[in-house]
Amino acid sequence: MIDILLATYNGEKYIDRQLKSLLTQDRDNLNTELQLIIRDDGSTDRTMEIISNRLDYYRQKRQNPMKVTVLDDRKGTGSPAACFMRLLRTSSSEYVMFSDQDDMWYRRKTEATYHFMKKQEEKYGKDTPILVHTDLSLMNEEGRKTASSFYAYQNLPREDKLTTLLIQNTVTGCTMMLNRAAADLLKQAPSSEMILMHDHYAAVLIAAVGKVAFLNEALIRYRQHSGNVVGAHASGSASEYKNRLEKGRDKFLQDMDLSYRQAGYILKRYENEIRAAGGEERVKLLRDYSNLIMAGKMERIEFFQKHGIFKNGAIKKAVQMLWC
Repeated sequence: MIDILLATYNGEKYIDRQLKSLLTQDRDNLNTELQLIIRDDGSTDRTMEIISNRLDYYRQKRQNPMKVTVLDDRKGTGSPAACFMRLLRTSSSEYVMFSDQDDMWYRRKTEATYHFMKKQEEKYGKDTPILVHTDLSLMNEEGRKTASSFYAYQNLPREDKLTTLLIQNTVTGCTMMLNRAAADLLKQAPSSEMILMHDHYAAVLIAAVGKVAFLNEALIRYRQHSGNVVGAHASGSASEYKNRLEKGRDKFLQDMDLSYRQAGYILKRYENEIRAAGGEERVKLLRDYSNLIMAGKMERIEFFQKHGIFKNGAIKKAVQMLWC
């Protein structure tokens, strides 16, 4: 079975369209069942009313509806990571996907991601923790498509290496699928250790102990609006320059410190698994990276150069070397 984990919070503006896109996922070429699990994080608007109405309509009209579970837990966590981790701990299915409340999934998203995952399991084995993720297209607040490829828009690398993921997340949570081995590994961690985002934590963890694989196809339309926790600016654009200058060096250093700390949390919790997968060299890489929080600028530059740990793109790399 595949579980789609949907987290909601005050999402009345977009939730109906997203829920409809999840409920109408193609299932003809799935040789497994599909289940939707919904958890609301204490909404004070009409989110849950809209969800209830959509589910009632869906069950009446669909001859073979997918199983939908709405968790009876509306206590706010105040954190997307905490909400998703509560969802993850309810799941025992073979495969897990994550859904935000304001995007729209293409009908073939689940099928295409699932079949790609099965290929990775054939290659590496089902006991290997595996995370697969995809490209995504972008749309504005009104739903108009603004870019066909997030990876092209952001000039992101399409190869998932631990050295890249440590310093720059290229895995978007709403495109991920985890196999059971990866999900069981991730659920061992409390959300309090996910001091950046849960998808970045998952990406670094699975890259360190298993396999991360990218399907170069946009299977979701990602909505950009003022309420996004993480936004996107076109690589090399005036808005990217403006965004980085406005945030300034202090914000850059703060984000880097969080990156170092998160690597330290992952190493502390999963050191044995990391050593078994990548040996002492991989453990040392994570330890030395996490220790950069106490290092000076020249020591950081030497480390980045030695291991080829750079943010992608000329602008981001230049900022990294100048401000680190």
